[in-house]
Amino acid sequence: MFSYFLVMRRFLFVFLCLISSFVILGQCSIDYTYFPSSANYGLDPDSLPDGYVGQFYDEDMTFFLPLDTFSGGVNVTFEDFHITSISLPLGLTWECNNSANSCHYDPNVSQYGCVKLSGVALIAGYYDVEVDLVATHSMSPLVGTENISFTLPLTILPDTSTSSNAGFAMSNPTGCTPITVSFTNNNTGMLSYFWDFGNGNTSVLQDPVDQIYSQPGEYIVQYSAIQTNPLYFLESIEVVSGGCTDNILIGDVDLLYDISTSGGIVQSVSASNAITQSFPLMINLSNPLQLSGQDVIIDVWDDDGWPFGLEYCGGLTFTPQQQAGTFSENGGGLTINYTVMEVPASMVSSTDTIYVYDYPLSPSLVYDTLNNIIYTSVDSIAMQWYHYNSPIPGATDTFIEPNVSGLYSLVVVNEYGCTAISLEVLVVICDTLYQPQLDDNGSTAWMLDSALYSNLQWYSSNGIVPGANSPFFPANQSGYYYIVATDSFGCSYSSDVILLSPISSLPEMSFHGVVKVGPNPLSSDNIHPLTIYIENTEFTEVTLSLTDLYGRQVIQRVVSPHLFPYEFSREEIRNLSNGLYYLDILFDGKRIRKKIVKIGG
Repeated sequence: MFSYFLVMRRFLFVFLCLISSFVILGQCSIDYTYFPSSANYGLDPDSLPDGYVGQFYDEDMTFFLPLDTFSGGVNVTFEDFHITSISLPLGLTWECNNSANSCHYDPNVSQYGCVKLSGVALIAGYYDVEVDLVATHSMSPLVGTENISFTLPLTILPDTSTSSNAGFAMSNPTGCTPITVSFTNNNTGMLSYFWDFGNGNTSVLQDPVDQIYSQPGEYIVQYSAIQTNPLYFLESIEVVSGGCTDNILIGDVDLLYDISTSGGIVQSVSASNAITQSFPLMINLSNPLQLSGQDVIIDVWDDDGWPFGLEYCGGLTFTPQQQAGTFSENGGGLTINYTVMEVPASMVSSTDTIYVYDYPLSPSLVYDTLNNIIYTSVDSIAMQWYHYNSPIPGATDTFIEPNVSGLYSLVVVNEYGCTAISLEVLVVICDTLYQPQLDDNGSTAWMLDSALYSNLQWYSSNGIVPGANSPFFPANQSGYYYIVATDSFGCSYSSDVILLSPISSLPEMSFHGVVKVGPNPLSSDNIHPLTIYIENTEFTEVTLSLTDLYGRQVIQRVVSPHLFPYEFSREEIRNLSNGLYYLDILFDGKRIRKKIVKIGG
């Protein structure tokens, strides 16, 4: 019956803790007093407090996001941070305070956010919790996104639950195989000990070593501790016979005696109190003599009265046995039986039970690609789905509908808190609605969201364009072009088709109204500088402004009419970073904007 209640108590504890972990998720609190020192971003705390197996864990982490950073001589502005995963020990899960937006954060809205870690850790150990983010910034279309990771140490300590009785206490007395149990002696300083741990091991130490229980089952631990040795006392002496008799003239013998040790008289009867009776004489000691191996002397007399006086019946010296019972001695004219009583040793005896539980069967997963669902036929007290190393918040049913590609697995927990994990299932989900976004300046095209894809390929109406694998594509002949972007899971996405013409030579630069600019794209290897023509119009002066993709002005000139056509020198072009620029040409209240691409070099 005790075992049943213990199992039910553990079942309810694990169940309630796991349910609580799912209810509390997402309710983290931001610590607005936190500000990272000597950095423009950070995470607080930088290490996590210890947790315990079987105990509910709840911790909030506040993070501070950077607005911008300076990299490669360029100031980069961050536009979005996305928490992609947090690796945690089994049993713990996480939820951001912006889960409605899939954990995307815009630092320009708020530089603060938080994540709640909660649940019941199932396995002790030392862990590195990896918090992974993907940062999108103003240069991402050109150079890609940034991956940011935080590593926080987390220690999960063994179960601290104890079982205690009069003899000993146990730490971690229940758990999933194998478990290590520590024992604490509740009676130190005793004379001797004996332990039987129920696993085949015994010990006579006051403080035994930890015991490992590697098989499921119930193990009875037996303990005994002896405080003192047993004590023995001389309780009585029966004088069976002696060397004196009664006679007709005097009558019955009148017996008196002395019982003594080297320490003095133990008990005696004098002549004035002589005992009138014949042998045997039973002497019960009013204060039993504690035996320690000493000699005991008994002398017996018969008082024959006047004029005969005392008649000596005999005397005997003996060493009483130090064990309980009745023993006989003979000598010195006396025959005696003496009785020794035992006061048992002071002892503490206790038993207790260790419960070791087995693991559930590993769940088998089925991926229904037609309906995009992963499911298992296994049902358990608690379940948790994982995407790579990160638990999926709220995914606690027998099925899940994956929404991103990757490796999925399932952890199941039985009523004892023991876990099993499935094999991983690879899911590939291609977004049928996605299409790469292109921009162009007539002769060169580029993919705006290329940072999300590492495999790019340009195509023309004649098929694949060999070697055209970068986000930028300058056409070398007129025609229709498009790009195919392929992700790491093999999903391919095709852009719309655009018309491109090759770079015109300087005498044949195309017009934009009264303005023509060339060559475009620019290259450090071009033999011609960037030249601006303004034809067939009258104007006083022209302002030329070249800005980068982030709106930062790179070059600004006010040019007189007689200087046209005007050239930006090859040295100026060579000093520009590769990428997209906007050339604004302002004259007579008009603004004409040209897209300029710098490549190569």
